[in-house]
Amino acid sequence: MKQAYNYKSLQFLIKDMDKETGIVKGYFSAFNIPDSDRDVIRPGAFQKSINENGPNSTKPRIKHLLNHDVSKPLGKLTDLKEDAYGLAYESKVGSHSLGVDFLKMVDDGLITEHSIGFQTTKQNQIGDWKNNDNSPVWEITEAKLWEGSSLTGWGANQYTPLVKSTDGKELDILSSHIDRIEKFCRKTDATDDTIEMLLIQVKQMQQLIIDIKQNTTLAVENTPLPDSSKTIDWKQLLTNIKN
Repeated sequence: MKQAYNYKSLQFLIKDMDKETGIVKGYFSAFNIPDSDRDVIRPGAFQKSINENGPNSTKPRIKHLLNHDVSKPLGKLTDLKEDAYGLAYESKVGSHSLGVDFLKMVDDGLITEHSIGFQTTKQNQIGDWKNNDNSPVWEITEAKLWEGSSLTGWGANQYTPLVKSTDGKELDILSSHIDRIEKFCRKTDATDDTIEMLLIQVKQMQQLIIDIKQNTTLAVENTPLPDSSKTIDWKQLLTNIKN
């Protein structure tokens, strides 16, 4: 059965940002690079969608969101096109509080990935390639693009490799990202809503570390959980910020 909505996430930094004008440029996706599902998006896959619903079309409907959340629009896409590398975008970030906070998070390096929400309309199986679950590997040649998202963490399909880690490096990356978010929350003047969103994400990542350690059958015992002595009192932190 064809999926009505799918995600593909790749690790791309913002290409360029002008805090004064709120213009942000980057890539939502890349071509010819196997993702964490080992699927490959081919050049031309988004062109039909861009022509029909891109920012320069008669019915511009493709959105720029935060974390695939339709209640968190970041800005208005002013340019969306395919180039030799992938799906390039330019967005005019809104002056609303979330838009302002987004620019602050970009400036502090918290936005480390982009992702797309889409529906595959044409695909071909790539030879005899198989995923670890024996499912086929596909090349996506046409997709209906609904939105591009900037992510404060990782896309859902990026969590899968963590369970198969043999050296604990992915767990170290999670712990490092937790530390960066904690530092950001301590010093930022971002709104409480954004801080609370980030703190929820910290809790999710901490739980993910616990789940991985409890459920994996591989040797990850030597990768420590975040030091409990450094645990932040989130309620007190928010109170301090509000005051």
